[in-house]
Amino acid sequence: MEFSKVMKIRQSVREFKEEQISKEDLDAVLDAAYLSPVAMGKFEDAKLLVVQDKEKIARINEEAGKAFGDEKAKPTYGAPTVIYVLQKKDSEDILIGMNAAVIVNNMLLAAYDRGLGGCYLMGVSQMLYKNDTINELLGVPEGFRTCAAAAIGIPAASLEERTA
Repeated sequence: MEFSKVMKIRQSVREFKEEQISKEDLDAVLDAAYLSPVAMGKFEDAKLLVVQDKEKIARINEEAGKAFGDEKAKPTYGAPTVIYVLQKKDSEDILIGMNAAVIVNNMLLAAYDRGLGGCYLMGVSQMLYKNDTINELLGVPEGFRTCAAAAIGIPAASLEERTA
């Protein structure tokens, strides 16, 4: 897809079809993440964690609902794929946020380029990064923390191009 069209069609999708994205689409999204400009080129300070297991995603929603004080909250919006961006805990806060933002943005642009949709998930990551249950469930490596995530899937409704 032409880049300007990707930019016009990109919007936060908060309702997805249940169908899982293809391996090829996932690989393209992950490739875009790895091409992101991270602070001082320290790719070893960032990791990606892909969650496609429905039970794990349900547990993430459950724990986030508790943290938000809303048991009915579904902060992953029913997306079949949630990709967490992890950063070393000892990184500077500004670098954690900056790296997460560019990585998630690259992933979302790649998703839209492939006809998928997505949503930047900041709250579900920030509310849960100190949650031992979630860290264990996700298998967050020692010394790393979640700092952002992207919900990715096939949009439930067609997307319309936007204008500036």
